[in-house]
Order: sequence, then C-alpha cells, then structure tokens
Amino acid sequence: MVKNKVTLMLFLSMGLCISVYAEAKYDQAIPGKPHSQSMKFVEVYAHRGDRAFAPENVLPAYKTSFEVGTDWIDMDVGVSKDGVLIVSHDPYLNPDIMSKDGKFAAKSKNDFLQELSKDGNLDKNIQPYLYHNLTLKQIQSYEAGVINPQSPYASYFPEQTSVPGTHIPTLQNVIGYSNKIGNNKVFFQIEFKDKPDHPDWTVTPAVFAQKMYDFLDKNNLFKRTEIQSFNWQILYDLQSIAKKHGKHVNTAYLTATDVDKLNHDSDPKIAGLWTGGKLLKDYNNSYPTMIKALGGNCYEPEDVMLTKEDVDLAHKLGLKVVPWRWPEHTGTAFDTPMAEKLISWGVDGLIVDDPGRLTSILAAKGYNVPKRIEVK
Repeated sequence: MVKNKVTLMLFLSMGLCISVYAEAKYDQAIPGKPHSQSMKFVEVYAHRGDRAFAPENVLPAYKTSFEVGTDWIDMDVGVSKDGVLIVSHDPYLNPDIMSKDGKFAAKSKNDFLQELSKDGNLDKNIQPYLYHNLTLKQIQSYEAGVINPQSPYASYFPEQTSVPGTHIPTLQNVIGYSNKIGNNKVFFQIEFKDKPDHPDWTVTPAVFAQKMYDFLDKNNLFKRTEIQSFNWQILYDLQSIAKKHGKHVNTAYLTATDVDKLNHDSDPKIAGLWTGGKLLKDYNNSYPTMIKALGGNCYEPEDVMLTKEDVDLAHKLGLKVVPWRWPEHTGTAFDTPMAEKLISWGVDGLIVDDPGRLTSILAAKGYNVPKRIEVK
C-alpha cells in the first residue's frame, strides 16, 4: 500500500511538472523574444494553415493545423473594397486556387498574369481582379477550397485535400474560430500582402497599418501576434502608430532571395523599394543589425539565405530568428535536411507548410512540441 502511494505521488508530481512546463511554454515563448539557448524548444508556425494537406488560408486549413499541433497559425491579409480585412495570400483572384462555377480563369497564376500583360498594361488590366476593387460579397462568391489541378502550384502539394464550398474568410473569422478552438492560447502570425512595385494593387502601407492596429486593439491581440511583411514600410508605420498609443506591436521582418538581390542593388531607389527607402548597406549589409536598429522583433529570411552567423548575431541583438520555405523557388514544400540544419543552428521557430512533419522531427529529437487539439 505504501509503495502504491509513493508511486501515485511520484506520478502526480511528474504530471504536475509536465502540466506546469506546458503552461510555461506559452509564458516563455513570448512573441518577439528569442528563446534561451538552453531550451529544447522550436516554435512551429503553420504556414497558411496547413497547405500541405488543406486549402491555404481558409478555416479547414486552420482546423487541420490545430489537429496536427502548432504554436502559431500563419495567415496573409488584404483589404476588400468595402474595407474588410480578408485572409488571402495574393492581392488578386489567383487561378491556382480560386474558381467560380467550377472554372479557373487560367491554367496557372503565371499564365493569368502573362495574359494580362500582353499589351503592356498589366496594372490596368488586373484592376477588375484585385480584392481592393471587390467587395467582400463579391470575393466570397468564388471558391477557395479546390486547387487548380493544371497549375504548377498543385505539384507542390499533391496530398492537399479539396474542401468544396470553402470561401475566403475574413481575418475576424479566422481569429474568432482559432481563439475558440485554441482556448485563446495560440499565437497569430499575420502578414500583409502588397507589392511596392505595384502600389495601386492594394491600400497604402499607412492605411493597412492603421487598420491592423485597430484590429489588434479591438481583439486584445498585441501580446499574441506577430505582424510580418516584406514591405518594411508597413512595419515602420505600424510601430509608429503603436508607440503613439503607448503600445508595442511585435514586428517580423521578412525577406527572400529575390528581394535580397534588389536590396543590394547599386541604385538606391531599387535597393530601398522593399525596405521603406532605408538601405541595407547603411547597416553593414547585415539584416539582423538593420532590423534591430529599426525596432523589429524578429528576423524572418527565406531558409536558403540564412547563415549560422546571422542566427548568432540576431540572438546577440535580442531578435528571434524564424526562417520560412518557398516551394516555388526551391522546388520542395518541405526539406528535412534543411529543417534539421536550422534546428541545429538554434533557430527560434520554423514556418512550414507541413507542421505535422516538423512536429514529428522535433519530437524525435526530444524537443517540446505543441499540443494537438481535437476539433469537433
């Protein structure tokens, strides 16, 4: 009997420790702050939900990401004609994933853009397809749950399951749904999508920054959200608005190999296109140094351009490092050797299209992993 009591007490004690550690994970994994290098922890970011297996940026994808386990759910955001924040990666109706009455506007996004560019007037011809020029009702008249089987995009996600009848959600839809399922514990990564080389395709950075600030304030999300962008002007504007109100917004500075090439151009107009006019060369050509100086919290480069030296410098400066993968560039949606290398370098998180696979790798290496949530 005594032995049984001792065993029970040990079991309960272990259970309590596990429970406390699970709760502490959320306390320690503060958005915008790097983890202690002694922690066996890498944050899992479910990119666009879980697009390896579910249509991107829609509720079924976020349902899947909860069920496989994630710390963060990632989404892209635009603004409709009637001023609604919608969740979509592209600023226009993308025929890779958008259809109407079972028909796609083109075989692929590239074909679509090439057709609109034939007369040299892409900016004019694309106007009817821009979300900025469509109301929420018009946008939601399109199907967003079935991948275009003819598109190259489909080849990157051959296991993606179609969910007919699915439409682009609003940002409020996704946040409300996720808070309910995740018991207000999941973190949100929200990226504003725009194109500085096509500024009239979306609202201005200043307008988006104000809309995003108002949204975060309304939903009390400052502590559970990272706002990311390739266009750093948006991040500067958002940081400035928050500061005026005595608030702090966690900002994540994105870059990729193609943007990096522009950032190193000898023409300052080109070099400053994605960085809000500020030049990388003025910060010793160091992204971590530049991001820290500009008030950012997180460095988010494409995985193939990250170096161990940049990881170490970013951590020294107090930045998180969270790389991401670009299937259209690298040819694969998930690269196990790359993920393992980045984990060994001590990155704070990974943005992946297959969060379940990353979770499995982390579990096998003895890392703490996010809890799976059954969605009824």
